[in-house]
Amino acid sequence: MSNEELKRYYDMFTDSWRFFKKYSDVKDTDEYWESVVNESGAISKKYGECKIIINLVLAALTELERISKEMKQNAT
Repeated sequence: MSNEELKRYYDMFTDSWRFFKKYSDVKDTDEYWESVVNESGAISKKYGECKIIINLVLAALTELERISKEMKQNAT
């Protein structure tokens, strides 16, 4: 694998991490989730919606959803 290809992987992982970090303080608002969905789509498009970026973004979304559900359970 070339250095350029490795750099692309690095960028995908880094963008996925930054996305997760940005939204890790989960909010139960429509605005929050709309922003999450819009940005996740933008990141996926940035990398041509290749399989790995979809999997990375999906993993971040799944974890944010899990955190949200846990917060709701703990609130009751």
